[in-house]
Amino acid sequence: MNVNIARLLALAAASLLASCAGSTPDAKFSQPLSVQIAREDRIDTLVTSSDTAMIDSAQQRLGSKITSQVRALASARGGASHGYQLAVHISRYDKGNAFARSMLAGLGQMHLDGTIAVYQMPLRTKVGEFTMNKTFAWGGVYGMTMTMEAIEDTYAKAVAEAIHQRK
Repeated sequence: MNVNIARLLALAAASLLASCAGSTPDAKFSQPLSVQIAREDRIDTLVTSSDTAMIDSAQQRLGSKITSQVRALASARGGASHGYQLAVHISRYDKGNAFARSMLAGLGQMHLDGTIAVYQMPLRTKVGEFTMNKTFAWGGVYGMTMTMEAIEDTYAKAVAEAIHQRK
């Protein structure tokens, strides 16, 4: 009986740890999306940041990840293709401190917060807007080994899910 409880606890702990960095944040829509982006549509993602901690290469990397995720979740619609621009403005980009995270959960948190506006091109008509905030605060070895690039992956996936209304 004790072995089964120990296994259950270990399984619960493992699934909890596996889900935190990979759990996608919810989008808070200020303007619900009025279009559906399809596989044949052209997508251009532009990432800007008011947080000086986010360097240009990180902006380009996040933009590429978002574009890839949006394309991966898109369904075929048929007909003419449309162009869209995803304007992602990052207001908080904080890599945190891996050593502090290793000492105690909640210290050295990582943050990725932003506003995503979707524009239909070429007239640049806004067709949707939402905010999304991702925080990672786990401690121990798991917290110490987590990278900002992994948080960016989760953020990009969450943006794509919000755009395709899959969450």
